[in-house]
Amino acid sequence: MIDREIKLIGIDLDGTLLNDEKQLCDGVEDTLKKARQKGIHIVPITGRPFNGIPECVKALDEIEYFICSNGASIIDAKTKESIYTFSMTNEKSKEVFGVLKSAKCIFEPFADGVCYTEQEILDSYIGFFRGSPVEEYLLSTRVICDSIQALLTDEGKCADEFFVSCESKEEREKICKMLDGIGGVQYWFYDDRYIEITKEGCDKGSALETICRHLGIDIKNTMAFGDGDNDLFFLEKAGVAVAMENAFPSVKAKADIIAKSNNENGVGRIIEELL
Repeated sequence: MIDREIKLIGIDLDGTLLNDEKQLCDGVEDTLKKARQKGIHIVPITGRPFNGIPECVKALDEIEYFICSNGASIIDAKTKESIYTFSMTNEKSKEVFGVLKSAKCIFEPFADGVCYTEQEILDSYIGFFRGSPVEEYLLSTRVICDSIQALLTDEGKCADEFFVSCESKEEREKICKMLDGIGGVQYWFYDDRYIEITKEGCDKGSALETICRHLGIDIKNTMAFGDGDNDLFFLEKAGVAVAMENAFPSVKAKADIIAKSNNENGVGRIIEELL
């Protein structure tokens, strides 16, 4: 039973609003439309850069704002302009680059609403994800640059996030220890292979607070849906926290409600109950 008026619903994309084919489940579009007609704001909150949000989500007229890159930017859905940014400085971006380069891992910076990558890195990902929905996502969202290091020589280039691929748990722990040594950043894990790095204090929870202030909404009157560790930041701050059936155990432990999985229209079912 939901014991409060809900005025804003924040929804993670991958593993939550999107099914495993990276598409919307049948019926959820109509549910979101009904929610918006009742005055509820619908806000996707994703780790993806803006250009990585699939067209099926961008096409939803009910969405006014997108929170991207794990809270580093809030984008106006109509104008496509940023109303809020929380990027690393260029100096800190270079410092994180140096750590990751010395660790000899695969990594990509998010900036300017896109994911920059080198051809060799993209080829390695495509080889791993060939034939899956992720392959299409990678090909449609990556912007090839000759050199990430050269990219950061532009002092105006500030990373929203670094996305890191690790070959082992030991490598991941080594990189995290190195990041702890430079300070000014925070990180969390995605699956068992990846690290996502942002500026210290930049996360989905802080972004949820920011969009609530922008819209004049008490954060107690929000509902949040998520499945991964990076979603804990905004699930813990939302008035009502919903974890997907496919969520990490750590996420389910913090949830007020467990929804059906992302392949069973779990988001739509809970919102229908709310309405």
